[in-house]
Amino acid sequence: MPNHLMPISHPLRRAALPAAVFLLAVLALSVGAPATLAEDAEAPAAGETRYLPDGTPVRVEASEPESAPAQAEPKGPDWLPFLLRAHYLAFLALMLVGIALLLARWVTRWVRIAMLAVAFFLFGIDLVFPLHPSPMCAATKLFTFKVAHGTFFPQFIALFLVMMVPSLIGRKLFCGWVCPLGAFQSLVHKLPFPIRRRRFSFAAFNGVRFALLGLFFVTIFAIRDWIAALAESVGADPSAGVWAAFSAYSIYEPINFFELLHWQLDTVFLVMLVVLIVASLVLYRPFCYAICPIGAFTWILERVAPGRVRVDESRCNGCGVCIKASPCPTIDGLVEGKRIVPDCTSCGACIGSCPTDAIRFGFRGR
Repeated sequence: MPNHLMPISHPLRRAALPAAVFLLAVLALSVGAPATLAEDAEAPAAGETRYLPDGTPVRVEASEPESAPAQAEPKGPDWLPFLLRAHYLAFLALMLVGIALLLARWVTRWVRIAMLAVAFFLFGIDLVFPLHPSPMCAATKLFTFKVAHGTFFPQFIALFLVMMVPSLIGRKLFCGWVCPLGAFQSLVHKLPFPIRRRRFSFAAFNGVRFALLGLFFVTIFAIRDWIAALAESVGADPSAGVWAAFSAYSIYEPINFFELLHWQLDTVFLVMLVVLIVASLVLYRPFCYAICPIGAFTWILERVAPGRVRVDESRCNGCGVCIKASPCPTIDGLVEGKRIVPDCTSCGACIGSCPTDAIRFGFRGR
């Protein structure tokens, strides 16, 4: 009998449903909450540098002095208040729901579609939790702004940690259960389409992805120096205004499909949207496998994350049902016992399809 039709007898399965319901309730209550729990912080002081939602630095102009009691210096890292934003807490809630569903083996096709739709609705349509900065910005501008401005911006540190730390616990928990662009690609891939390419050269795709990542780190210094030389050639200050903004440019800017989630309806938007939809109909998460730096970072973390899909060789009869049911090529390598496999987004498709109960998500065992 398929796993998702088996009676719930294990204590973990009995506990997982109320846990998932509770976390979804917390998530629902967080909708409409303030963007950050630190919204009532003091007004910016004259000369202080504050940051726009996308991480752009803005220097507060001097104003008339006002007599006011001295404010105590804030304690703790400057990125900590950003971690308390409601949408980051919603990230955590979705990931915990995903873990509960995976452990209980309740990830059916429609449960998965529902969770992807929730992730896309919350973070992808720019209405409930506008995703500024975007995950791509956190992965790239964290470093380009450090090179251009000499400091790591707290917004980017916070989002980078929100994506990477859970990925150290479970394989691609952010990518598989929260990322709105990943959810959009997965939902498109579930639409009926005559051409499907589940088997593709992961080595080639991963090679392109890491080549882009390597080129990114090499060019951020070259771009900064080139912009500085150009500014000096016209007698401008390289650290001022538009020059500083251009010095933070990266090779990912023209291929940042997260820009689609800002919903600026123009020609570029339409072209990128069509390309992504067509590619996603044929391939599973093409942007994630071939371009996304977050995908590259989290693929490395997959090697050490204890929470993962595991195959019990003593129960596996090699029927191949899981391979046919899975949208990604990862399960092939897991069944064959390979150590290096393509990205696993912990979608759970292989778990629910196994007729011998040989596949599970867990933190211990093979």
